[in-house]
Amino acid sequence: MSRLITSAALFAAQAHQGQTRKDGVSPYVNHVLEVADLVAWAEAGEIEIAGALLHDVVEDSETGIDEISRRFGPRVAQIVGGLTDDPAWDGLPRAEKKGRQAEHMAQATQSVRLIKIADQTSNLRDLVRLPEGWNQADAADYIAGAERVVDACRGASPFLEVTFDTAAAEAMQKIEEFPA
Repeated sequence: MSRLITSAALFAAQAHQGQTRKDGVSPYVNHVLEVADLVAWAEAGEIEIAGALLHDVVEDSETGIDEISRRFGPRVAQIVGGLTDDPAWDGLPRAEKKGRQAEHMAQATQSVRLIKIADQTSNLRDLVRLPEGWNQADAADYIAGAERVVDACRGASPFLEVTFDTAAAEAMQKIEEFPA
């Protein structure tokens, strides 16, 4: 494993320390590790794997893109920046936010798009693994939004696209068990 990847993993673990997934129990860092693992399975390079590890750091901590660039280089910072939602989208309804993400992804680099597919795949897998806090309507809405974002990313990684489609089908099946 490269020094870049191990440094990014350590930095992400520190930046997400104390944060949990929607269930309120699972450590948030598990999500970024899964995203990086999916990106590695897609045979992406170390720059993309580091970007996957750091993809939520700017949104979820006090870290800025300049610090990412200084610590991990401009290519990693460019990827992380491409995966960071515009702060103006905060508070938007989920459907509108996902629509804006999809529009952004349609113009994004291949590296950004393949990490975004992995991110959405991990999120849907968590919906299946960690159903606490979800109801049928919210889960169906989230899945539809994730599909919209991934549709804008298609062509970046056939492997990740199939992996996402499988996760989406499993999530749709699982939500039938959720409370109405």
